[in-house]
Amino acid sequence: MLEKLREGSQGPVAKIILGLVILSFALAGVGSYIASPSEQLAAEVNGESISRAEFDQAYQNERARLESQFGAAFNQLAADPSYMAQFRSNVLDRMIGERLLDQAAESYGLRVSDAQVKSQILGMQEFQVDGRFDNERYLAVLYRANLQPAQFRDMIRNDLTRRQLQQALLGSEFALPSEAELLVKLNQQTRDVRYVTIPVAQFANQEAPSEEDLLAYYEERKNTFRTEESVDVEYIVVDAEKIAASIEVSEEDIQQFYDANQLTYSQPEKRKVAHILVADEAKAEELLAKINQGEEFATLAAAESEDTFSGQEGGELDWFESGVMAPEFDAASFALVNNGDVSEVVKTEFGYHLIKLLDVQESQAQPLEEVKEQISQRLQQEQAQDAFYEQAQRLAEVSFEIPDSLVDVASETGLEVETVKGLTRASANGALGEPQVINQLFNLDFIAEGLNSDAIQLSDNSSIVVRVMAHQASEVKPYEEVKAQINTALTQSRSTKAAQDYADSLIAALESGEGIDALLYEQQLKLDSKFKVARDSQDFEPQVVRHLFMMAKPSEQKVASRITTMSGDQLVIQLTAVNEAETVDASETNQWLQQLSNVKTEASYQVLIDVLKSKAEIQNLL
Repeated sequence: MLEKLREGSQGPVAKIILGLVILSFALAGVGSYIASPSEQLAAEVNGESISRAEFDQAYQNERARLESQFGAAFNQLAADPSYMAQFRSNVLDRMIGERLLDQAAESYGLRVSDAQVKSQILGMQEFQVDGRFDNERYLAVLYRANLQPAQFRDMIRNDLTRRQLQQALLGSEFALPSEAELLVKLNQQTRDVRYVTIPVAQFANQEAPSEEDLLAYYEERKNTFRTEESVDVEYIVVDAEKIAASIEVSEEDIQQFYDANQLTYSQPEKRKVAHILVADEAKAEELLAKINQGEEFATLAAAESEDTFSGQEGGELDWFESGVMAPEFDAASFALVNNGDVSEVVKTEFGYHLIKLLDVQESQAQPLEEVKEQISQRLQQEQAQDAFYEQAQRLAEVSFEIPDSLVDVASETGLEVETVKGLTRASANGALGEPQVINQLFNLDFIAEGLNSDAIQLSDNSSIVVRVMAHQASEVKPYEEVKAQINTALTQSRSTKAAQDYADSLIAALESGEGIDALLYEQQLKLDSKFKVARDSQDFEPQVVRHLFMMAKPSEQKVASRITTMSGDQLVIQLTAVNEAETVDASETNQWLQQLSNVKTEASYQVLIDVLKSKAEIQNLL
C-alpha cells in the first residue's frame, strides 16, 4: 500500500496538484503582504483616511487640554472606562466632522491664501511676547506640541477654510430681539411654592420581609446579583515618557547639537520699514518722483497713504523678518541696502507700495545658556524615542518567540513584568484600561489559548504585551451571600412605597381643596412656603427647582406634585403663583440675543454635519 502511494506521488498528476497547492500558498502570501496596510487607520471618510497616528495625536491633545482645564476632576472621570470609551468616540466623531467639512470646502472651491495663514499665526496670543509675535516662542510652543511649522500651517489653513464654509452656510443665522426679551423674562421669572418634606425614615416601621419574600426577590432578580467577570493579568509596557525620565543628556551632546544647528538658534535678520500704499500705479509713480525730488517720505505717507493707520506714523511698520509680509513686499524690503533707501513701485494684492528702509537688525545667535534646557529636552526625547522603538521591537519579537511566559520575556529583554489580580472591566485603568487592551483581555479565545498577546500599540510612544494567567467568569452569587442585601433593599422599598402613598394622599387633598392639617399631624409634619424662588435658587436641590419651573401656571384648579430628593425622601410641592419680571434690562437682552444667535448657529452646524454624514461613506475602524 505504502509503495503504491509513493509511486503515485511521483506521477505527473500528483506533481501538477502539488504545483497548484504551492502556487496557491505563494499567491496567498503575496496577496496578504500586498493587502496589508502600511499604517493603521482610525476611520475612512469618503475614501479619505484618518490614520491611527492622527487620531492618537488628537486624542492626546484633547486629553491634555481637559487635564489642564479640570485637573483632578478630569482624572477621576478618566478612571471610568465607559466615560473614556465615549471620550475616544467623541474625538473621532469630531475628526470625521472636520474631514467632511474639509471635503465640502474643497468641493465649493474655497481657498485660504498664505497671507491669511501668516496673519492668523502672527495674531495668536500663544506666540506673542510683550504684545508682539516672537518666532522663538512660536518654535518652542510647536516643539512642545510635537508639531512641525509646516504641519501647524496646514492645520491653521484647514481651520480657516472650515470657518469660511461655516460662515458662508451659517453666517445668516440671527435671533429676534423679541425672542431674546422673552427668554430674559422667562429667566427672571420667580415662583411661589408650598411644600412638605416627607422623610422616608418615618415609614421604616413597615412589616419585615418574610423568608418567602426574600427568596422571591432573589429569584426574580438573580442577574443583578452576579459577580463581575475578572482576570489575573501579567503585562509589560514600553513607554517613551518613562524611558525619557531615565535619560541624562551630557554637556558634550548639548554642545555638539548646538554647534550643528546654529541656524535654529539664531535670531533671523529683521527690518523696519515705512511704506506708502495707494490703489493706482500712476499715483504711486507720481509720489516716487516727489520723493526722488526731495519731499519727505513721512509727510507724503501721512497725506497720501491709504494705510491710514501706519500713515499717521509716517508709514512706519513694526519690525518683521523675512517671510512674514506679502512675497513682493518682502522681497523689495530685503533688497534695500542702506537706511533711507526707497524702493521702486511694488505691486501686491493690497495695491501699490513705496517702501523706505529705516533700520536693520542683523541676525544674532542665541547664547547656549539660553537654549541649553530646550536642547537637553529635545535630545532626551529623541534618545527616548530611539530606545522606545528598539525596546518595543525587541518586546514584540521575544514575546512571540516565548509565547507562554512574560516572566521569561522580561528576563530576556530586561523589561519589567507587572501583575494585576482580579482585574475587571470597571477597575481597569491606565494602559490596561485602553479599549483595545480590555477587548484583548476579555476575549474568550485569547483567554483559552493562555499565550502572550501580540504587541498592542497604545500610541506612537507606548506599547504593551499582555497575558491572562487566570479567568473568573461572571456567576450568580449564592442566596445566603446576598440575603442581608436583599433584606435591606426590600425594607427600603417598602418604606419608600409607604412614603409615596402618604405623599399621594397629601396631593389629592391639596388638589381637591380639602384641609391637610390632620394628615400632617398624623406624621408630625408641617407645610412650609417659599416666595420668589428663582431658577438659580439654593433653597432646593437643582432637580427640585427644575421640576418646579416645569409645572403649569396655577389656575382655579390647584395643582400639586411630588418628587424624590437626592436623599430618597419625598417632597410634595404646590405651585401657588408665577411672578413675571416687571422690567427687562436692555444690556441683558443684548447678551441673550447673542447667546440665542450662537445656539441657533450651533444647531444649524450640527444639522450641516448630520446632512454631510448622511451622504457620506464612513467607516469607523477603531
